[in-house]
Amino acid sequence: MTPSTYLSTPLLYIQYFHSIASPEQQPKLLMWTMEHMYVQDNTGNCCRQGAVMQLTDVTHTVELISCFSKKVASSISSTTCLESYKCFFLNNFMDKESYHIFSTEFT
Repeated sequence: MTPSTYLSTPLLYIQYFHSIASPEQQPKLLMWTMEHMYVQDNTGNCCRQGAVMQLTDVTHTVELISCFSKKVASSISSTTCLESYKCFFLNNFMDKESYHIFSTEFT
């Protein structure tokens, strides 16, 4: 496979999340609360659910904010926070388009 062949379709890895609380359930925050989705493999181990997709299929990026307690550990960084926390807030105030997309109920 030549570099021009495999670079012609850029891919990216995504992780799946599901909603555990809506903005209406948290009126002081007004953000969705999200949690990693898990799947069991054929050996019974629990793994985070993810997928590989084409970059051209991405329609919108999102910003996740870690749900942490009163103090954040000094070992946490932007590189490790996705692996270190279980729950995240979906920042629907990131931009006007995000606000309008996530202001409607998911069905």
